[in-house]
Amino acid sequence: MNKSYHDILDSAASSHIPDNLNLFPRVAARLNQRKTFMQTLRARPALAILLAFLALLLLTGVAYAIGRLTGFIPGIGFVQKDSLRVLAEPVSQTRDGVTVSIEQVVVDPERTIIIYKTEGLTIAAANSNGEGGGPFGSAHLLRLPDGTTLEESTGYSGTPEPLLNKIHTEGGWPNYVQRLVYPPVPSKVNELTLVIPVLQNIPIGAAPENWEITFQLKPAPVDMTYAPVIEFTPVSQEVTPVAGETSTPALSSIATLKGFTLQLDNVIELEDGFVFTGNLSWGDSVFPTGKGMISEAVIPVLTDANGQVVPVEEVPLDWSNQEHKALWSYRTNSKAFAGPLTLSVSSIKTTLIAPTIDFAVDFGSNPQIGQIRDVNQDFVVEGHTIRLLSIELVTLPDTCQGVGVNFNFSSDFPDIYADVTDVVAQPPAICSGGGGGGGGAYDPTIFSTGVMNKDMPTGLHHYSINMYIPYVVNGLLQVTWNPPLTSEPTPTPAAGACLTLDKWNQLSARIDPFPSGLGGKILTTVNEGGLWPGIYISNLDGINSRKIDDGTWPSLSTDGTRVAYSIGDGIHVFNLSTGENPAIGTDGYRIIWSPDNTRIMYTTTFTLNVVNADGSGLQKIDTGSAQVISPVGWLPDSQTIMYAVMGGDGFTFRTHNLQSGETKELFTIQNKAGYGAISPDGQWIVFADRIFGANNWGIFISRLDGSERRMVAEPEVPAAFASVWGPDGQWLIINTMNPDGLQVPVLVNPFTCQSVQLKNVNGTIEGWSP
Repeated sequence: MNKSYHDILDSAASSHIPDNLNLFPRVAARLNQRKTFMQTLRARPALAILLAFLALLLLTGVAYAIGRLTGFIPGIGFVQKDSLRVLAEPVSQTRDGVTVSIEQVVVDPERTIIIYKTEGLTIAAANSNGEGGGPFGSAHLLRLPDGTTLEESTGYSGTPEPLLNKIHTEGGWPNYVQRLVYPPVPSKVNELTLVIPVLQNIPIGAAPENWEITFQLKPAPVDMTYAPVIEFTPVSQEVTPVAGETSTPALSSIATLKGFTLQLDNVIELEDGFVFTGNLSWGDSVFPTGKGMISEAVIPVLTDANGQVVPVEEVPLDWSNQEHKALWSYRTNSKAFAGPLTLSVSSIKTTLIAPTIDFAVDFGSNPQIGQIRDVNQDFVVEGHTIRLLSIELVTLPDTCQGVGVNFNFSSDFPDIYADVTDVVAQPPAICSGGGGGGGGAYDPTIFSTGVMNKDMPTGLHHYSINMYIPYVVNGLLQVTWNPPLTSEPTPTPAAGACLTLDKWNQLSARIDPFPSGLGGKILTTVNEGGLWPGIYISNLDGINSRKIDDGTWPSLSTDGTRVAYSIGDGIHVFNLSTGENPAIGTDGYRIIWSPDNTRIMYTTTFTLNVVNADGSGLQKIDTGSAQVISPVGWLPDSQTIMYAVMGGDGFTFRTHNLQSGETKELFTIQNKAGYGAISPDGQWIVFADRIFGANNWGIFISRLDGSERRMVAEPEVPAAFASVWGPDGQWLIINTMNPDGLQVPVLVNPFTCQSVQLKNVNGTIEGWSP
């Protein structure tokens, strides 16, 4: 970690930037009170039957407890069923095209929870003071009929609570869903008013303000559905690693290894899966230096009885910070598993905090900016040698007044870092904003840190140096749980992808013959360090490369004769035969030629446009209330276009006929750009879409209505959003990237899965024509 002055400034600046995408702020309620066991059984005799069944599992080493947390409502959280009140009916209010809707309200004896959403907020309003520009509004208030107001609760102290948002906006960001938590309201009060001074994500003055929305409460219906919660009474399983030995773990909700304890706290059963919540705890004695911290999130791997990995996704948790404990929560998207299910942690990445090192520096009576004092002193910490190379006095960024004292280190182990403080506190530098960082090659064994002073240091100074050393604890921790029997069919494994990570690595390590019959021209962009990337045309195999210009968003006409692209003065159309390169008088990006090469489609983000290739006949397409529009392609008739619009749950593909004006909605994908490409015959579309449990998107093809979906590249392959069809409609080019950050295009036939890496092509492939 290279903690430069730029990094310090960035950290300081970011601490003052509101996190406008936080849909679920902290809540305050004490949920860890319990009824006695007999009180629970008397109140809910049906649970006695369930407990009798669960008691049989005690012989396996797992104890279950069912208490007050048996009620869970997705989006709301844990509730007490006694005296529960809910929203009588949804309430909406619309002002100047912006709608605020109260969707859910739950009141129990411990707290009041309100879920509301917005529609109609615009990106233009959100960015009216610049991207991320404020000032933003104050907290929401809840007003009672007598004029009393309640403030949002802070400092959550209850049972860690999974937050599952089941409500979405239709318009996408900056519209949002907000969860608000207040103290409980008196049992006789059934009319409340939510007061919203300024909507989230919107600067003051950019949208309607001072909202007051009144709503009614009613008793929760007797048939109200709750997700059941199974809590675990820990039964410890001490793990003694044996080299080379593997075995099926005994059923246990807790496991301990080398001073670390993995615990499964509860399981929530949803309609479409399970939520597992637990924690990893430890004491300072687990660290050789006597002090340390967890440096990466604990991500358990879930497997079924057959050893098959079950996909899971992290669930946000509302919880209070606890020393020596890291909480986790993950969910599945199915309930049909062969039990028992096992949650495993094979390693824990930590950071050792070494004892403080005192170091003295005499700057003299007249130090100057730019002076470097070579030190070359070694410190041995936990078997690692860390060398203080030098100390230098540096100029701070223009946004600061003061001087920096920079400490430069090297180490014999990667990713060690340090921080330095002056033992006698000095007046800090005065900064008005953040600074940008770094650049250049990264060396994980070289790092720097320092202090920023208002005044030039003189004379003798004593500094405290704290070293942080990566430390991995290896060993298998496992907790297990037996899911209830279900009538759901076991999910059929999805068909494998044509391009897997293993296959991608194999292609990188060998040279395959070029597929016979393939050819044509390809259009590529290459980052050459300038303001705009270079645009090149070449043969498919990378031979006969020719630079066209610098620019962005290039598109190759389907007959391979012209290139449209965007640069500073707008869209240009370059004729590959004559070299003519006129600007056509309009600007945009994501440029796509029509099949007959007479028109191009492009977007300005907020509008979708079609224009003749010479710039005439500009036509703005009516996309309704959509704020972010991404062009996808044309059908073979050159009259029907396809595009994607951003909504609350992703990008939705639509077709639009330019002659009749008919628009059809197709299907929705989840990626950040809505990119897709249509095959030349108009039968298939290629797109990137998220996969449950994966950290990256997969590349798919499907029919235009979303049917017959096939995975072309699995999410482990580092692929870009945009892929390119070949002129015969049988081949795709998938743009991938190797660990060195170099573009690696791969030819893939999605129907036969034949794959070849294009070894001689440099850059990202943007188009392919005969």
